[in-house]
Amino acid sequence: MESPPRPRSTRGRPAKAPLSEDVILDTAMRVLREEGLDAVTMRRLATELDTGPASLYVYIRNRDELLNALLDRVSAMVPLEEPDPDRWREQVHRMVDGVLKVMEEHRGIARVAVANVPTGENSLRFADNLLGVLLAGGVTPRDAAWACDILPLITVASAVETATYQERGDEQDAVAGEIAAVFTTLPADRYPNLVRVGDDLVSGDGDERFRFSIDTFLDGLVARAARS
Repeated sequence: MESPPRPRSTRGRPAKAPLSEDVILDTAMRVLREEGLDAVTMRRLATELDTGPASLYVYIRNRDELLNALLDRVSAMVPLEEPDPDRWREQVHRMVDGVLKVMEEHRGIARVAVANVPTGENSLRFADNLLGVLLAGGVTPRDAAWACDILPLITVASAVETATYQERGDEQDAVAGEIAAVFTTLPADRYPNLVRVGDDLVSGDGDERFRFSIDTFLDGLVARAARS
């Protein structure tokens, strides 16, 4: 009679990395980059880390805390600027372009910033730096303070729009073409202004429109500072 098979030794298996907040966030960042925000759940991370969800709660209280930590990590990827009065507008553009870029590379993370004031170390460092650049450009303190709220809102809205197209599998150029086709069929007697500027409504790409929105806002700050 054959002896029952001996239990398989675990000595030959690769050892799991000790669980920690950094290990959890590293894994969450990878899932975010590869699959988007909706895939980042405590249960999914537990599976990736070969553990139970309860083990994660020792380090991170809930998914909201996890997502805020991810947003702060993404914020750390945006290069900061040494405030320069002669180049402050260019610096603002580089900063908001950097935010838009990293948010688009981490699909869906912009949704975390909607109606949520980021208070992580990296997010606060970015806000402080943006405030310094605006003040160096002669923007009044209150206007600079409000601009630190509004400029990220413009940027986050653009990133959310891009993420929405990505999630639906739509190409922005194709959507613009469909909108243009609608405008060409509108009756001019009912929609005279839409027909008149129909070509302009769908002109330019996303980068051009984003730069326009930032430039227009900065023009307003300059005009307000001049009046003061």
